[in-house]
Amino acid sequence: MIERLDRILGYEMKVSEFLGTLLILAIPYGLVGVVWTLTHTSHLKQLHGVDVVVSFLGSIVCWPVLTFSNVCMT
Repeated sequence: MIERLDRILGYEMKVSEFLGTLLILAIPYGLVGVVWTLTHTSHLKQLHGVDVVVSFLGSIVCWPVLTFSNVCMT
C-alpha cells in the first residue's frame, strides 16, 4: 500500500500538464457555479453597483459552501 502511494505521489508533472489538469477541473466547477448562481439570484436584488458583481463572482466560486448552507438553513 505504501509503495503504491509513494508511486502516485512521486509522479512528476510538467508545468503544461499541471495547467491542463487544472483547466480540466476548473471548467466544470465554474460551469456548475454559474448555473447555481443564476438559479439563486434572490440575494442580488438588494445590492447595487460593484456589490452585485462581487457577490455574483463570490457565489460562483463558493457554490459548494452555499449549497450546503442553503440545505441546512431551510
